[in-house]
Amino acid sequence: MIPKNLGSGDQDEFTDVGSTMQVPGKAPWFVTAAGREVILCRQGDEIVAFSGNCTHQFAKLSQGEVEGTIVRCPAHGARFDCSTGKSLSSMCRDLPKVEVRIQGRRVLVRAR
Repeated sequence: MIPKNLGSGDQDEFTDVGSTMQVPGKAPWFVTAAGREVILCRQGDEIVAFSGNCTHQFAKLSQGEVEGTIVRCPAHGARFDCSTGKSLSSMCRDLPKVEVRIQGRRVLVRAR
C-alpha cells in the first residue's frame, strides 16, 4: 500500500496506514507512516498510536518480541504496553503518542 498524505500544511498532514479492520484486538500493529515507525493498538473501542521507537536507544520496536499488548525492545529488553504507551522499564520514558484519525474505515496517523 502506498501511503497517501492528506491535508494542506504540516500541521494537518496525516498518512493513511490501512483499514480499521487490520488493527488487531489484542496485539500491536506496526506501520511506517512517512518514514516514521508507529505502533497502533486497540484501547477499548478506540485505536491509539504511539511512536514505534524505544525512548532509550531508539531501536525499532517492530523488531522486538511481542506478547499480548507488551513489546520488548530488541536492543536492551525494555518493555512497553502498546495499548497505553506506558514504559514498564525504569530506564525508559513512556512512548510519545501519535495523533490518530478515523475516516470511514481508514486509519490515518499524523505523518510528522
